[in-house]
Amino acid sequence: MTSKAMTMDAATSARLHNQLVKLGDMMGDGLHHEPGGKWIVTEYRRTMRALGHSLPRCNNGDAINRAMAERLKTMSCPKCGGALKQTRSGSKRAKCGSCAALFQFVRKAKGRAQA
Repeated sequence: MTSKAMTMDAATSARLHNQLVKLGDMMGDGLHHEPGGKWIVTEYRRTMRALGHSLPRCNNGDAINRAMAERLKTMSCPKCGGALKQTRSGSKRAKCGSCAALFQFVRKAKGRAQA
């Protein structure tokens, strides 16, 4: 918990918890997907932060590294034909070992046919 949540009195904390539950129920009913429902998600996040909660950041570095390793096995530098190497762990960027050219690998778009 953050220091902000620790200095909060019991009445304020209870009010924010009740508000969080009500907003969560609204989201459970799907009201945040309707037109004009964006405020529900915004208020939910704001209330969570006020209570000292936060959502953990998702780290996809391992999956990216595996996909890049597979992709770099079959690809070579289009400019000089040299070997490509991932520039940094978790990145989708590769650098040619001989000509030092940089290439950005983008993820596949969902729902689109690959050409």
